[in-house]
Amino acid sequence: MNSRKLKYALVASALNLATGATQVTKGINMAKFHHCRFLIDVGTMGVANSTLKAYSGAADAALTSALAFSYQYGSATSIWGSTGTSSDVLAAAVTVTAATGLEIVQATYPNYLLIVDVPSTIMDLANSENWLMLEFTDAGGATGLVSVFAVLEPRYAGDFTDTCFA
Repeated sequence: MNSRKLKYALVASALNLATGATQVTKGINMAKFHHCRFLIDVGTMGVANSTLKAYSGAADAALTSALAFSYQYGSATSIWGSTGTSSDVLAAAVTVTAATGLEIVQATYPNYLLIVDVPSTIMDLANSENWLMLEFTDAGGATGLVSVFAVLEPRYAGDFTDTCFA
């Protein structure tokens, strides 16, 4: 695998769903990227579901325009020592509308891999909304930790040591 063709970034480490009603990842400036694939470790959730939405904005943390996105779950839990052997086998991709987002069902998907795909073509780039963020909303007592990595496909060939956070 040629890592020079992709950019990797940690945008949320142990994001605590119990901390507040809304948790937002670090924003990514998509000006130099075609596509973002978020790899999300859902972690152990308890009590309630959480809703995931993607947003573009003109600055980091500016949740201006809700975006549609596609997602896939791994087929089994990813916990070490679990009996699931297909956590790396992905379900068919599903697209969610911007308004509803994705409800992460705590009774069904704890400790699963969740992949979210957002192409830059659906962002409101005409209004300088180059920043991409994920928002996790707590509808009533969701608990658990979520970690989010971004895998970015650059627009141009070259060295990708520049930050995607500026």
